[in-house]
Amino acid sequence: MEPQGFGDMTTYQTKAQTHAFERGMEACRNGKSQSDNPYPREADYYQLWEQGFLQERDARGALEA
Repeated sequence: MEPQGFGDMTTYQTKAQTHAFERGMEACRNGKSQSDNPYPREADYYQLWEQGFLQERDARGALEA
């Protein structure tokens, strides 16, 4: 599954940014809590992890509905 917003060719994401997003998705799949975000709130990657987590959570909810 391609992360939403990451397929937009006008937005370039570094490998580290993509990794943070994917770590959020993986955390959700592994049953982690949203509060388990390993990045400090002021870090650039905090929001990317959060976006990945929420996207995965929403996708899982849609599958379960």
